Amino acid sequence: MVKKSVVLLLVLACFFSAAGCGKKQEGEEGKTLVTFWYGFGGPLGESLEKMIADFNATHPEIQVSGVSMGQYAALSQKIMAAIAANSPPTMAQVYENWTANFIDAGAIVPLQKFVDGSNGLSQEELADIFPVFLDGGTFAGQLWTFPFNKGLPALYYNKEMFQKAGLDPDRPPQTWEEFREMAAKLTLDADGDGRPEQWGTSFSIPTIFAMFQLILVQNGGQIMSPDGTQFLFNTPIGVDALQYLMDLVEKDHVAYIAPGAYEHQTDFVARKAAMIQGHIVSRKYMEPQLTFVPGIAPIPRGKKPAVMLTGTNLAIFSKTSEQQQQAAWTFVRWLTEVEQQARWSVETSYVPIRRSALETDKMKAEFERVPGLEAVMRQMDYAVAQPKTRQWFSGRRQLEEEAVETAMRGKKSAKKGLDAVAEKLNRKLAEGK
Repeated sequence: MVKKSVVLLLVLACFFSAAGCGKKQEGEEGKTLVTFWYGFGGPLGESLEKMIADFNATHPEIQVSGVSMGQYAALSQKIMAAIAANSPPTMAQVYENWTANFIDAGAIVPLQKFVDGSNGLSQEELADIFPVFLDGGTFAGQLWTFPFNKGLPALYYNKEMFQKAGLDPDRPPQTWEEFREMAAKLTLDADGDGRPEQWGTSFSIPTIFAMFQLILVQNGGQIMSPDGTQFLFNTPIGVDALQYLMDLVEKDHVAYIAPGAYEHQTDFVARKAAMIQGHIVSRKYMEPQLTFVPGIAPIPRGKKPAVMLTGTNLAIFSKTSEQQQQAAWTFVRWLTEVEQQARWSVETSYVPIRRSALETDKMKAEFERVPGLEAVMRQMDYAVAQPKTRQWFSGRRQLEEEAVETAMRGKKSAKKGLDAVAEKLNRKLAEGK
């Protein structure tokens, strides 16, 4: 039974985004049309469109039509609006924590039937896919969505600044304590006015939120209990993780909070910040602007190595014909091929979902071209997924804005901010909301 809150959410989304509720277009004569909505643009969107064109050229019976929404927030709104209007695309990118709502609404079809079908994947092929990726799309023992663009965090650093500071440019920080120490050496305030000309590091609020989650899980903490019945981010481990980040700004004076989501990357390119945490894909946006050779490395470790996965899966919608669904699966199946995965990874820097793609000549050549990239991708060996519950869909924003950001801006202590949000979210969990 569809939950009332889900129905209301979909109806409101349609009201505020009527443009996403249009009718499906017809495909060219003799072809099955697959409309594919995705969230990114720029070089990533360009790479995807080239792959779509190549698929269409080799599959004359199918016409995949890609539609970029420019950003994931817009994609989410458009999808919900289209579901409410009974006019969804054939397939789209979706985050795992969107999926539970879509399943409840009967909006998507389980992909397990395609995986197990005549045009499915062999056990050998499934075993070649990183298990954490398949787990992310599995609900109640059934695969509902398929991994697509998956990324990992990466540390970017200026090798020239390292050398000038007396640091080894080929040895970035291995732990968070080393990160703090190196950031201090890399922070320069030549005139002593309290406004450094060069900072050890910089981060935006979304980046701080990602770092908080990283340090939390690295030190043995959890965002939610394994059964999804309780939020646990406000334990002493969580408080210490957030306090560490606060101290970089207020106590150590080696970091500052950049405005916007990506301004810290702009400052890194402009040589204002010596180190930043970014996404493995960030380099694709920064590389054309760089005037120096950057270092790229795995994220520093806590008590144990761990990184949080990011990225979306592919979903096929139920209000489309069986023929369209089968055609969409053919496209998904094609994307999973080792050759396509290696190409996608080289062009976008996303992690290939198949292990064997990392061993291809194409990937090895890219690793040779970009020192450190292979080590970043090998973080897959200890990658963990974010919660995929519907409560995390709304809860993550509250945690970021009401706890992490308020603490970082000095409005609350780390403990008070985390406790307040945990209490609110756990109360909603108990009430079944």
